[in-house]
Amino acid sequence: MASWRISGSRALLTAGVALTAVLTATLPAQAAHAPGGVDDWGTVVDTKDCVQADAWLVRVKGLGKIIDTKLFQSHYPITPQAPKQHAGGRELINLAPMGIGLGKVSALYSRAMGHAHPATTSGKGDVPARGEVYADAGGAAVDIGLPYIQNPTGGTQLSPFGVHVEGITVSAYSQPGKPVAFTGGAARGYISVAGTRIIDIPPIWAVNLGVRIPEDYTQAPLALATTNEQVTTDVKGNPTKGPNGAYKYDPKATSGYINGIHASVLGTDVADVTVVHAAVLRDPKITDKFAVAPRAASDRAGVPARPLSKSCAPFAPPRAAAAGMKDTSSCW
Repeated sequence: MASWRISGSRALLTAGVALTAVLTATLPAQAAHAPGGVDDWGTVVDTKDCVQADAWLVRVKGLGKIIDTKLFQSHYPITPQAPKQHAGGRELINLAPMGIGLGKVSALYSRAMGHAHPATTSGKGDVPARGEVYADAGGAAVDIGLPYIQNPTGGTQLSPFGVHVEGITVSAYSQPGKPVAFTGGAARGYISVAGTRIIDIPPIWAVNLGVRIPEDYTQAPLALATTNEQVTTDVKGNPTKGPNGAYKYDPKATSGYINGIHASVLGTDVADVTVVHAAVLRDPKITDKFAVAPRAASDRAGVPARPLSKSCAPFAPPRAAAAGMKDTSSCW
């Protein structure tokens, strides 16, 4: 099983706090973050067709309670704030909502679609599929800081807390008669504090792999982070619960969301960031009637079961992002 690696000094003094990390590879029902409410799924609206999808590249909440923004958000059905798709190609884009610098991204994309899934290769349009719902998001390089402070020498960002990841992509996909399916991964990445890389993120991620900083539980945590965070929900976007009322991963759920990286900075300047997010809702009572028998081997090309490209999502990214993503290493 993959694990995060601690890089650099085992102890970094920042604001008088010794930063070390404890690694906890957990079951899907256990993560560094306890799933929150429907807001963590994304934007939920009323629909008549009982399918819904949401995706974004980056979301940041906090920083003195002055910001709560989803960047490059896509949604099905389309809303005034979110179209069906974003694609940024090779361009390097500065993220600065409300004048607050949050980082830089390249070859970004996000997609959300209902009653369809993407074509097997980029640029061939959507494949109609009644009752299906699909979302994905990714980027060739994502460098996020809370807030972002660029290193003038071009090295690791100097942000108080930073996340850098390359070749990252996630997807959520729900088909009639089947539970929701997630994929996620990245080529490489790291988490940094004040210009020092504290944690190296491996190419292959365990589901809900979490870390707490510092590891000493007698001290208040400075930060929590989870990679490949997968959460099942009900058809309203609320996390599924067990008999005791606490969150419990439901392997039969048809709805849910995945975050590539979810990090929370605690203390006096609380902030929360998710890097690449995909979420789907599907009501099986309405949509399972559209389930079809398994296709013959000669007719399966339109719906691949596993990735056909180096993208971690089950379908290739949009043409505008594919060129920037093609050099990433395989994630599974």
